[in-house]
Amino acid sequence: MKNHIRANAILLLATVVLCCGLYPLALFGVGRLLFPTAAAGSLIEAKGGPRGSRLIAQPFTSAEYFWPRPSAASYNATASGGSNWGSNNPKLRDRVCQQIGPMVVYKAGSRSAGTGPKPRTPQEDIEAWFAAVPDRAATWAAGSTIGPVNWARTDLSGDAYGLQGEYIRRWASEHPEVLEDWKKTNPDAAEAPKSEDLVAPFFASFARVHPGKWPGVVESVQADGTRTRRIEPVASDPAIAANFFDLWLSDPANRDKADDLEPVTVDMVTTSGSGLDPHITLRNALSIYQLGRVAAKRTVPGGDDTATRVGIEKLVRENAFTPLAGLVGEPLVNVLELNLALDERYPVPSPH
Repeated sequence: MKNHIRANAILLLATVVLCCGLYPLALFGVGRLLFPTAAAGSLIEAKGGPRGSRLIAQPFTSAEYFWPRPSAASYNATASGGSNWGSNNPKLRDRVCQQIGPMVVYKAGSRSAGTGPKPRTPQEDIEAWFAAVPDRAATWAAGSTIGPVNWARTDLSGDAYGLQGEYIRRWASEHPEVLEDWKKTNPDAAEAPKSEDLVAPFFASFARVHPGKWPGVVESVQADGTRTRRIEPVASDPAIAANFFDLWLSDPANRDKADDLEPVTVDMVTTSGSGLDPHITLRNALSIYQLGRVAAKRTVPGGDDTATRVGIEKLVRENAFTPLAGLVGEPLVNVLELNLALDERYPVPSPH
């Protein structure tokens, strides 16, 4: 009996030492010796220390940088995952349209863009289309269950609403018809409504008071330099293009304008399965929505924007590669590596 116990104890100890000690240590040593960069997390070193991993995307949002793919995980490596929204899911369509609306442009030289020194933009046409019907916002809020609710929940943190949610509450307290309309459709509700519950009657009331206007966020600078944000009725706001792009696009009256829109690459508006894809396609990087925007921000005031664009395009192509030595897929660009090279070769010019 004692011999069996001793043998099992020795086997257990040997297994622990080999599998939990020597084997991981051997793998670590071989990895550090043969693949030192990959074993250390594929970190990209720059002045000031590591700038990130070439395997994980970062949320570049400034206009002077190339943008990565959207992320359902907010670029958080500990929460890797996709949205799992299919192509027929209204949530996906709403998110994509929210992203495309404020940035989409007309093709250069198209009838919709015009021939003037300053091309007309889709955003101007969307705002004009929105204002043409006084209660357009009310119709939108009554007919959709996604965009209006998301607007009401902007910057929601726990039970604390952001500017939009608080504005709905304040408006409802000053305009009794909002709560009355909600009670008519929810006669058996036992709890008080939340801001998102009131979004449809709110927009109906707002459209009656401010026809053809949108509750836009206005920022102002105080005498002491502090910035304040408040909501006011406005005729022009990026949120109009974001929320009404889909409806504007679907209106048969705008079919000719829709045909004049510059195409958007798929990977610019869709997430990856992991939410952490560090690459974008070369087509994405060279599109007017990326290359054109970055080149405009990197051009010295009064300088040659064409030369800057050509130089940045060359830099993009230098950083492009095709997976598996060109055997599969289309050319890709690592966004972090490209933006670091961009800062080195084409620094953002001083505003002064």
